[in-house]
Amino acid sequence: MQIDIAKSLRAAIRNGKVAIGAKETLKAINSGEAQLIILASNCPERFKRVIRQSNIRTVELEFSSIELGSLSGKPFTISSLSVIDSGPSDIMELREKEISDDRS
Repeated sequence: MQIDIAKSLRAAIRNGKVAIGAKETLKAINSGEAQLIILASNCPERFKRVIRQSNIRTVELEFSSIELGSLSGKPFTISSLSVIDSGPSDIMELREKEISDDRS
């Protein structure tokens, strides 16, 4: 199954609960709330190392932080985000090789 990453991200942000940014993602990991972590391709390596040490499913996208911000409908860069509650979104089905970038 191929999902529309932009649509899924926006639905999760709008109707679910998502921690945006590396620091907020680390807080969600430490509190045990994070269910899925999404990393931009240029997420700082020091955050990637810490995030990857957790036992939480992590997906590194081929999109930069600028593109991830745009896909999320935000006017700023996003290096990482963690899904705490996906709401009605299908974002939890995300797999690295099944990404559709339909930004229309």
